[in-house]
Amino acid sequence: MTSFELMTDEVQVWVATLEVGDARYTHLSRTLSQEEQGRADGMAPVPARRFVVARGILRSLLSGFTGTAADKLRFMYGASGKPSLADHDIHFNVSHSGELGLFAFAPDRAVGVDVENERPVRRLLDVAHRFMSEDEIRSLAATAPEERDAAFLRSWVVREARLKAEGKGVWSASEAKPGGNLTHKLFSPRPGYIAAVAAADSDWRLYTCAMKD
Repeated sequence: MTSFELMTDEVQVWVATLEVGDARYTHLSRTLSQEEQGRADGMAPVPARRFVVARGILRSLLSGFTGTAADKLRFMYGASGKPSLADHDIHFNVSHSGELGLFAFAPDRAVGVDVENERPVRRLLDVAHRFMSEDEIRSLAATAPEERDAAFLRSWVVREARLKAEGKGVWSASEAKPGGNLTHKLFSPRPGYIAAVAAADSDWRLYTCAMKD
């Protein structure tokens, strides 16, 4: 069993492709619980395969941090669906966009992560008016049209990472404004993607780790 280590002042974000061969997919799928397999069965084929791979990678990484076999890990879920482990204190969060998955871990503080592939955003200002602050909306409206998609996605990943760190529902209008004692960092995990990670307090460093494809 591969083992990993987390220092108390760091947040690790592991970057992995969700496009894997059949042998790797089969190995990862065997670590999932019946509940997770059931969730995958209710999805369309491509999202289902990526969900299975993401959950399998998450279990593999958590196994490395905790020393518990991947298929023996038991998840619990908060009111807005944020997962935690039933028998371990490690904090973690997951996000994926397209074929890329991000897996964030911290030993001693809440953490949230979000990633988006860089792309045109449909009805950008309508979405901003629904979910973002007045300052963010004004900033987007003042941004040159050719730069507006990138600016929106930067704001979006920060907002979502912070909400996820707090365990709040991203799409809930009543929980649309993140708060709390959080700091965040923007980064590009791979060309064509923008991501943010948020964690409690400010005394932490970000380390990114690339998994082998």
